[in-house]
Parts: sequence; structure tokens; C-alpha cells
Amino acid sequence: MSLFAELKRRNVLRVAIAYLAVTWLLIQVVETLFPIYGLSDDAIRLVVTILAVGFIPALVISWVFELTPAGLKRDAEVDHSDESTVEASKRFDRIILVVLALALGYFTFDKFVLDPARDVELVEQATKTAVARARIGSFGKKSIAVLPFVNMSSDPEQAFFSDGIAEELLNLLAKIPQLRVTSRSSAFAFRGDDVNIPEVAKKLNVAHVLEGSVRKAGNQVRITVQLIEAHTDTHLWSATYDRPLDDIFAIQDEVAARVVAALRLTLLGEPPKAATANVDAYPLYLKARQIVDLHRWDALPTAEKLLKEALDIDPDYVDAWVRLGTVYWYQRRGIPPERDEELRELVAEARSRVLALDPDNVSIKASVAWETKSHNKVAAARLYEEAAEIDPTHPDVLRGLGQFASEIGMTELAIRISEYVAERDPLTLWSHFHLAWSYLEAERYEDALRQYAEAANLAGNSETVRWRFGLARLVAGDAEGAIRELEQEPSEHYRLHGLSMALHDLGREDESLAAIQRLKELEYEYVTTQLELSAEDLEIAMWPHGFARIYAWIGDSDEAFRYMRISLVDTPGSLGNLALNPLLKKMHGDPRWRPLLHEFGQAPEQLAEIKFNPRLPYEVSAAN
Repeated sequence: MSLFAELKRRNVLRVAIAYLAVTWLLIQVVETLFPIYGLSDDAIRLVVTILAVGFIPALVISWVFELTPAGLKRDAEVDHSDESTVEASKRFDRIILVVLALALGYFTFDKFVLDPARDVELVEQATKTAVARARIGSFGKKSIAVLPFVNMSSDPEQAFFSDGIAEELLNLLAKIPQLRVTSRSSAFAFRGDDVNIPEVAKKLNVAHVLEGSVRKAGNQVRITVQLIEAHTDTHLWSATYDRPLDDIFAIQDEVAARVVAALRLTLLGEPPKAATANVDAYPLYLKARQIVDLHRWDALPTAEKLLKEALDIDPDYVDAWVRLGTVYWYQRRGIPPERDEELRELVAEARSRVLALDPDNVSIKASVAWETKSHNKVAAARLYEEAAEIDPTHPDVLRGLGQFASEIGMTELAIRISEYVAERDPLTLWSHFHLAWSYLEAERYEDALRQYAEAANLAGNSETVRWRFGLARLVAGDAEGAIRELEQEPSEHYRLHGLSMALHDLGREDESLAAIQRLKELEYEYVTTQLELSAEDLEIAMWPHGFARIYAWIGDSDEAFRYMRISLVDTPGSLGNLALNPLLKKMHGDPRWRPLLHEFGQAPEQLAEIKFNPRLPYEVSAAN
């Protein structure tokens, strides 16, 4: 008898086929379930190794032993002509066929159902990786995040000073065109002694991290600074400065110079210098700035008092005047009209004083441009261009440039700017929101959904995150997916707003109308408990741009145009660029659409006449 025939008679071939099929199925199950339970790749490798090692013993056992109705017996003891033995062999064949069918079924399911989903995920991950690499490609390793400095003073209240020093260094480094610096809002999300530097650098997409501590006692200050290469978590250099408070600005200049030297940056021209100030006024300014930066609205009167004290000491302190104007602007929130007029005058006075001292102050130019764009886009374009020429990396300038570009229909420019902002401020929701909206205007739905997914991962179910995500899914044609997102929105106002449109798309008209009615009741209740308004003012206060979007989407043209007109007159800019707003696209065929665009200067041909060519931050780095 040949070896092959003997292997077949002793069921060795059957066992080999069955063993391989069962092993393949087990490995697929293990690869699927182990990660769910937090088991590492080592555990999967161990299972595969055990199964591989067991293959030869299984074949040896099948050669020596035979499975009979009476159990395992040595092959020499088995009568192969016995009917029960023959039936056992046939039963084994049927088991093998079942196992092979299961393996084939799983293979088919994996190939045609699971594989495409994995491919999509891999493509998305590869795209994100490529984008991340492309973003840092022009900078190489010349990227840095400045973390909040640790307050080592005996008084915990001195934390504002250590934060202030770190922010001043961040702003100083951000003026170096060849260096990509993560914004304050993202970098300052990491605070404390147990910060994992490599993990922070990964989240912020930077190659280096600057950290330190500050101890202030009277007129003396000790500042310790360390520059860390994030990939290896090694110190490139560290320094300790024990100086009088009068030297605080010189210390900032020295630290910036050390960073330039350590990263081997070649500067064209002089390195930026810290703006100096009266050392008695400086701490007052830093304390007030912290209140404003943290949006502590209830403490704005305290910030106002601190800034006035700083200006009593140094009447020409430009930064204090800028911040005082911001405080007055923020104090206009929810106040009576007569008080609002008074604060507007104070804002104008502060700005006038700044421009008298510093005619090219970029913060003031950006603020004035923001207010000008609602009624004079040509003038706003010039102001934004002037601000960008002075400092295209300034946060106020960048935010304004991106939104203004979107409002005048320059979608690709808006996307480029918003991508730059999202790159240097990756942990701030608004960075993702602005970029995602620009993608929606450009009908790049997958990119938009990816940005909203990042925002959701960043902030979970924070107010408006799921609402925005849901609206994006709605625009992309996924009403059911929109409802899943909207049902997670914690704000009932925003939840009802989105659901009214998604329910309409699914043909659930009664539920859609009920959601609109409930939203109107909530808005009325909210507005009437907050303000005393006439009937006309009440309608203006009850979210007209929100209802304009709803009625435009569900096809109620009369109500849509009524609410759009209210918004365009009383809250200009609230609907963005009308022609590009994806929630208004169903109105484009209405005969009233084009006249409305012309009346409010938003027709594409009108916007095309606005010449807007700002200096962009990445152009600065390329030029240098």
C-alpha cells in the first residue's frame, strides 16, 4: 500500500484538513475578540503559536489511533471492515464538511462584508496620517508647543503669573516664521506635574515641547525652562534664571534665542523681541488677561479694575488698552440698550488710544475688520489684508481671515486657512467646526464628517457638537445617521432644530412639525424670561436664522424668506454666505432668491468684485 493510501486509511489527511480549518476559524475569532477585551497582540501570537505547535502531535495521534464508537483505539486493534468503523469514518467526513462550510462562509463574509469596511477605515486612517505628515512636512522638526508653566510660588493665586510668562513666550516664538507653534488654547489644555511629554506631542503634532516653572517672591523671580525633544523624551537644554522682576522681558528674549539656536533655525533678520512694560503694571495686566482668556464673564469687572490700575501706572501701556477694549466689548453681553451704547463708546475710546500709540496694532485692525464686514465688505477686506501683512499668524487675524473668505465665497481660501488653524490649534472645537463648515460649503462631505467626528471624540456630547455633526450627516444625505447624532445632543433647543429637518426627510411630517412647534415654545419661554421686548423685537430675538434654516430645508419658502430677511437685517452674517450655505440650497430655484442675494450684496457676481488677497502664514514660512 502506498504512503498516500495509508495516510488516507488512517484518517491523517482528514485530521490535517479539519485541524487547519478549525485553526483558521479560531485565529479569526481570536483576532476579533481579544482586542475588545484589551488583550495585546502578544496574546494573539501565543494562541497562534500553540495551534501551530499542536499540528504535528495531532497528525501523529491520528496515525497511531483511530476514533471508533467505543472511543480511541490503537490502529492495529481496529477492524476497518467493521460496519460501525466505516460509519464512524463517514461521520468524521460529514464533520469535516461542516467545518469547511463554516470556514468558507466566514471567508465569504470577511471578504465581501468586513473587508470593505476595514478598507474604508484604513483609507481614512492613511488619509489622516498623510495630512498630518504633510502639515509638518514644510517645518520638519521645527515645531513646538509651550505648556503652561508650573507655579512654584507659595501663593497659589500667583498661577496667573506663571501662565502669563508661558503665554508671553508662546506669543514671542509664534512670531518666528520658520517655527510652527501650537496655539495657547490647545497647549494650555495640558497642565500639571504628571504630563506625559511624548503623548502631549503626539496629540499636538509637534516635535518639541517647552515646559518650565516660575517662582515669584517680591521683586525676585526664578524661571526654569526646559526644551524637550518629544520623540525621544530627552532634554535638549535647560536653564534657570534668577533675576529681578525688572529683567523679565530680557529672560523671554534669551529663552526665545536659545530655542532658535537649539532647533537650528536660520532667521532672516533680527529675532523677535518681547514687548516691554512697566514691571509694576505688568502683573496687573497678566492677571486681567487670564480672566479674559478663561472667559470668566462674572469676573470681567475685576479685570476692568486691574487694567485701569495698570494704566494708572503706565498710561501708554498698549496691551492693557487692547485688553480693556476687549473687556468692554464682552461686558455688552445681555445688557440694556442704554448701557450698551455707553460700552460701545468705551470700546471706541480704547481703540482710539491704541491706534494713537500703535497705528499698526494687529488686534485692533482685526477687531474693526470683524465689525465692518457686515455692512462694508470691501473695507473689511482691506483691513484684514493690512492685519495679515503685519502678522498673519495672529489668532484674531487667522480666525477673521478664514470666516471672511467663506462669507465672500472664496471657499478654497477659507479651507486652506482653516486647515492651518486646525493644525496649530488641534484641541479647540472651533478649529474643527470652522474647517468642517468650509468643507460642507465645498461639498466635501466626507472631509466634513471626519472633522465633526474629531470634534465629537474631543468633546463627547458637549453642547452643539452632536447638533453640528447631525446637520452635516443631513446635508450628506444620511437622515437616519443625523437622527442618531441629534438624539445625543444635550441641548433641547439644538436637538429639536436638527430633528425637525431630519424627521421631514424621513417623511415623518407630523413629528417634524411638532418639533418646530416645541422649539418655538422653548425659544419664547427663554427670551421672555430673559428680556422685556416688544412683539417685533421678540421675533428678532427668537433665533430667526435657526428658523430660516429649518423652513428652507423643509421647503416652506414663505416662512424661509421671512426669517432670512429678519436675519439679514438684524443679525447680518448669521447665515454666512447665503449662496454656499448647504441648508439653504432648496431655495435656489425660488424666483425671490436672486433678488434677495442682490439686495443684501451676496450675489456671486457682487462678491466676486471684492478683491481679497491676504498674506497667508504658510507663505511667510515658505518665503523664509
